[in-house]
Order: sequence, then structure tokens, then C-alpha cells
Amino acid sequence: MLNRGVGGERAVDMLARFDASVAAEHPDLVLWQVGTNAVLRGYEHPKSTALIRDGIKRIKAIEADVVLIDPQFAPKVIAKPEIDDMVALISSTATQEHVDLFHRFALMRYWYEIGGMPYEAFVSPDGLHMNDWSYGCLAKAIADAIADSATTNRVSGRNPID
Repeated sequence: MLNRGVGGERAVDMLARFDASVAAEHPDLVLWQVGTNAVLRGYEHPKSTALIRDGIKRIKAIEADVVLIDPQFAPKVIAKPEIDDMVALISSTATQEHVDLFHRFALMRYWYEIGGMPYEAFVSPDGLHMNDWSYGCLAKAIADAIADSATTNRVSGRNPID
């Protein structure tokens, strides 16, 4: 497992270094966290859609599987009115491009709204980044989803060893 994420980058920045940072490693799977920095800095919907589609196309071109990860549900993020549009944009793009999506925004929203957890339990003091606990939960949830995907026949929904 290699982490090629760079804090503060937007999709355009990630794509500028894609060949050297990601493609050169010949990954089997790319988990792409996208959207948060675009929302925080202001973005154009059509441009964001095009960038995400380009990134997916590049990842598929190196024959890697793709899992998009949408923005975090954190005070500084949800304060931006564009966040709902970005979450919907990522979801619809994943569906249209036939790639998987991990719904981090929904998971974290669940912790807050249904679980009754205060932000301080899963967001760092900066009101933006996840803390160690929430990153641990996110990692476990993603690992479980990958394992389920690897052991379930997507067409029949049956475990191939049954």
C-alpha cells in the first residue's frame, strides 16, 4: 500500500503528477479521495466533473480498479453551500463511469446525526481533518468493502465459493 495523497491538492493538482506519482507504481487499486479541497476553495461544477472523469479514465488506462472517496462530513466542509452538489457530482460520476464509490460523507454524517457523536469524537480540532479514530474506522470500513467485493460475484451477488 502506498499513499500518494498530498494535503491541500485539488483534482487538477493530482492529475498533474499522476504519471510520476501513481501510474509509475503500476497499482492494482487506486483509492481516490476527491472533492474536499475544491469545495473549500470554490469550484466550477462542469470543470470538476471533467477532472474527475479524466482521473478515472487515466486510472482505468493503467488497468487499475478505482474507488472514489467523497469528502468528509466536517464543520469546515459542511459550512460550504457547494458540498451537497459536490457529493452528488461524485456519486453520479462514479455511477456513469462504472466505478466504485466509498460514501465517507454519509458514514461521517451517520456518526454525527444518528450516532449522536460530537464532531470532536471524529474530527481533529481544526474542524476539517479526520482524527486517528475516524481514520481507523474509515480504513476498516474500506478494507471490509474491498474484501466483500473480492469475494462476492457482482452479477449474481453470491460468494464464488458457495
